Amino acid sequence: MRITDAHTGKHVDVRPHRAGLLRVTVDAGEQGHPFGLGDLRALLAGDVLARTCEAQGPQVFTELAVPDGPDEQVRALLKAADRLGIRPPARLSARREPDGADPTTADLVITGRPPRHPGAWSTALLATGPVTEEPSNAGPDPLIPFPASERDPRALRLVLLEHAVTAPVRLTAAALTDAAARLARWRALVADLARAPSGPLDTDTVRASFDGLNEDLDARVALGALEVLEDRADLPEGARFETYVHLDQVLALELERDIGRGPG
Repeated sequence: MRITDAHTGKHVDVRPHRAGLLRVTVDAGEQGHPFGLGDLRALLAGDVLARTCEAQGPQVFTELAVPDGPDEQVRALLKAADRLGIRPPARLSARREPDGADPTTADLVITGRPPRHPGAWSTALLATGPVTEEPSNAGPDPLIPFPASERDPRALRLVLLEHAVTAPVRLTAAALTDAAARLARWRALVADLARAPSGPLDTDTVRASFDGLNEDLDARVALGALEVLEDRADLPEGARFETYVHLDQVLALELERDIGRGPG
């Protein structure tokens, strides 16, 4: 796994100090301010990293470090993360340093905030890009920019995954609507493919997808593979199904959700 270190701007290998266990700290929030979409994106990056590593061997221990503040704000952040399919952190802690989590306990720190003192830490730092949104998108939950009754929250996950992890994202109603439509199409296809006999994974597609994920958690190759698999007539239906399911272990878009459901 390699990431662009926000301290140096260079690619670095992320290696566990303890064999077989990668310790990751997601540093979220600023003192006196509510959590925002940037914090949610940092948690998503941690989730994708953990899923990518665990699919290839190493286990990941994720800690969420937050400033002192109301517990209900932390609960709201974790609730929004859960709706996006982000697994809960193994540990929640109060931030121990003014500029983020204590680097001595982590192999990698992920944050949605730019580092104030580049080079101050020896721990690798992944800074996710900022997230902005159209004001008209605001719903009752400020961390989910649309009413829960109107759109699948995994559409937000898909939109965020479509961008390089360090690139800025501007959420629009059109982007969320398009993402929701693609999710519905992929889920319908996977439900249909599930009726076919199982087949072997398309190893070339899986390898290329994980090569992308292992470079700055770039999910765009894997998402492109989902598009290409729709029309891969050269692959048996069972092989396409297994490949969709395998990639979704990392993408977590609930592609299997409609299996066994009747029409409508």
